[in-house]
Amino acid sequence: MRFLVRLSNGRKFTPKDARELTLRSYGAVKGLGGDVGNLRVSSSAIELDLLLNSKANLQAATQSLENKLGPLLTLRELDIPGPQMEAGEAIREGIGLFNEERFWESHEALESAWRKAAGADKEILQGIILLAAALVHLQKDEIAVTLSVMGRAHSTLTGYHSEHFGINIDNLCAEVSRMISAGHPDFLKIPRTH
Repeated sequence: MRFLVRLSNGRKFTPKDARELTLRSYGAVKGLGGDVGNLRVSSSAIELDLLLNSKANLQAATQSLENKLGPLLTLRELDIPGPQMEAGEAIREGIGLFNEERFWESHEALESAWRKAAGADKEILQGIILLAAALVHLQKDEIAVTLSVMGRAHSTLTGYHSEHFGINIDNLCAEVSRMISAGHPDFLKIPRTH
């Protein structure tokens, strides 16, 4: 069984701490038949995939993770399909999750809208999905991968201007371009037009 666990980052860990936090979280759950994967660190949360042999150990595993890292924010089972949303709702959800630095979940929500989109809508969603993917890599302190994927996102979005899906595309491209040029990616929010 696989779960997405989000814990409060009250101790202000950074992505540079991801390796240490992975070892610490694995130590917290291994005695319960658990494993940890894909640990990511944002400004406010530590996200990880918790793998368990039995759902019976879920409460003990999350309690152990809370004791080692911080209070539980959200818990979601990943082995079951997520809720079905219409495209507009999925886009709003994806942008909201992006702006909360929940980039993996944002990618997932936006991808559901991307599958149904066409033309410019599909390309713009692709660019934002790539940007979310880049920032997932940043949360894992993979700077070179982050910059590479950011470059692909920027290339996808640069052909579009002004507003789309309530997003100020020009401002978003300018911010991404600045980070790429500086060689220093950082978490960002999607600028809204309203």
